[in-house]
Amino acid sequence: MAGTSTPPGMIPPLTVDNETNHSGLLAIITSFTIFLVLGSLGIRVYSAYSRHVRGKDDLFFGFIVIVALAQASAASIAIHLGWGQTATSISNKDEMNKAIYASDILYVALLGLSKASTTIFYRTITMRSAKCILYALLTVIALWEPTSIVLASVRCGSRPWNDIDSSCSLLFSRWQVIAAIDVILEVSLILYPIQVIQKLQTSLSKKLIVIAILGCRVILIPLSAVHLYYMHRQFKSSDPILAGTAATVVAEIHVALSILVLIAPVMKPFIAAYVDSDGLAYTDDVSKSRSPHHSRSWTLKGAFSSRGRDPYLWTQDESPPGVPASSNRILKSVHICVDRRTLELSPRNTVTESQTA
Repeated sequence: MAGTSTPPGMIPPLTVDNETNHSGLLAIITSFTIFLVLGSLGIRVYSAYSRHVRGKDDLFFGFIVIVALAQASAASIAIHLGWGQTATSISNKDEMNKAIYASDILYVALLGLSKASTTIFYRTITMRSAKCILYALLTVIALWEPTSIVLASVRCGSRPWNDIDSSCSLLFSRWQVIAAIDVILEVSLILYPIQVIQKLQTSLSKKLIVIAILGCRVILIPLSAVHLYYMHRQFKSSDPILAGTAATVVAEIHVALSILVLIAPVMKPFIAAYVDSDGLAYTDDVSKSRSPHHSRSWTLKGAFSSRGRDPYLWTQDESPPGVPASSNRILKSVHICVDRRTLELSPRNTVTESQTA
């Protein structure tokens, strides 16, 4: 409670949470966010090490973690300087506003990076014939990312970090645009995999498991709406620094969950549902014949490997004998790599060949 003194012989707490100071709540949420981000990084590194492969989405995930840690660090600095307290108790408002300003920009940047990482991951489970939609979605994200950063950073005055209330009438409208496009992109990322998963050669229950795991991003949609709501309360408040506590709390939770949803596809339930008993996952994408006598098929081989093998990529294989080029079948083929080949000369001067795979 406000005005509560520390008993004799006890060290005062690092921060408090009362009617005029919410820095204690902010510190806990921000620390928890950092913990979840680092934990997600550990899970992702372990998964990549177990699969003995480093994908592009793994490297991109590392960059996203750096941005998330920078965002949480900027929020922590703002809290240390007084963000979440009443304006009358803050001595260095300019530095505090700069820190929370940087935190907001990094928050918007991370939302776009999280979506881009998910789109890059979808490339490993998407058939070549359906990638045009994926590239269009990635293009929209690439355009939205810098645009949203500009909308959040360019404000009314020459010192934009001080525009945190209704004195900058355009700022909330810009946050509305950011939130609206964010929700639209999240819905697109949730709906896109359905057309890919329905062509898996697996049971309906496993398809539903995969869709549910990939659809876990749905939790980010209400967070965008809630963050916008509290931003509106901050702009309308007579003490925006104190009222901004709720918006910062939601932003930190949004950051943490945006990282957590990126590790869902590498968890065991997803791999168990998407990968068959041989450690390979297949989709149906029989292309049209290139000539009347020469047909080829595109097959997705093992986006993940449960046995530690490197994942197969899109390859072009000859259609098996007896399968017409126009037939719509799932073709399951495996590449066998020859590690050693020896030639031996038999007593009758004939050459025999032995292969060890």
